[in-house]
Amino acid sequence: MAANPATAPDTLLELSTAGDSGWNDNRLLCLLAAHPRADRAVLRAVRDAVAVKLAEGERPYAAALALAERPELAAEEVRQLAGMRGASARLRGRIERSLAGRVRA
Repeated sequence: MAANPATAPDTLLELSTAGDSGWNDNRLLCLLAAHPRADRAVLRAVRDAVAVKLAEGERPYAAALALAERPELAAEEVRQLAGMRGASARLRGRIERSLAGRVRA
């Protein structure tokens, strides 16, 4: 459902709290973050889930980078992810480059 571009935002929001395994959860968060129908509520829920995963030592880096591409979220909302304990230096740099690209676009 997360890969289907016609999935409604309400369903996407429900999926943002689903859990299965680390890899599957991270992939789901990435799909939701990049989904064309994900609205601000969905993206904020995904951001919150990514923050929890980072704090737990997981690496939802692809989802964090997909969120950085989304203009529906303020740069500071995404930048908070870069400052979390589980964020690598490479992730921090890529988030900053992505956010800088949003400003120029």
